[in-house]
Amino acid sequence: MSGFPDFLTRERPPQRVLRSRRVTPQELKRLLSTHAQFRQGARGGRRAVMLRCDLSGLDLQGVDLSGADIIECDFSDADLSHAKLENATLAGCRFENSRLQAANLSGANLSRSDFKKADLRGTDLADADLSGVSLGMARFGESPQSGLPTNIDTRALDRAMMQRKRH
Repeated sequence: MSGFPDFLTRERPPQRVLRSRRVTPQELKRLLSTHAQFRQGARGGRRAVMLRCDLSGLDLQGVDLSGADIIECDFSDADLSHAKLENATLAGCRFENSRLQAANLSGANLSRSDFKKADLRGTDLADADLSGVSLGMARFGESPQSGLPTNIDTRALDRAMMQRKRH
């Protein structure tokens, strides 16, 4: 996997990378299955790794991609409500007009991601890396379904906003 940043492979052997294409529902189903096996420590499991893929407009409600490596992918207009993405690498992803109500993004690397007009009500962003993030017109607050508020470290949000003003 030469040419890819180190964080794509982390501390493990290289994984199969799904890259530069529209992800079909069948591919997504296989990816989620092998990632679930990986998370459980089962034989045949593989961490989900996607690079510059198009997942725009997909119904991804409740998916569990915790710990996945998802780089520069397009989730525009996707429904990620109740998705589990904690400790995932989601650097440089596009979430424009996406629905992330009550999603768990705690500890995720969201650096350089675009959340323009995204619905983040009830989303858990605790300990997430928000450096270089665009949050233009994103919705925060209480989720209509769960009643939970957006959980975000305001210091991290302040740092992200300060970085944006410098550029």
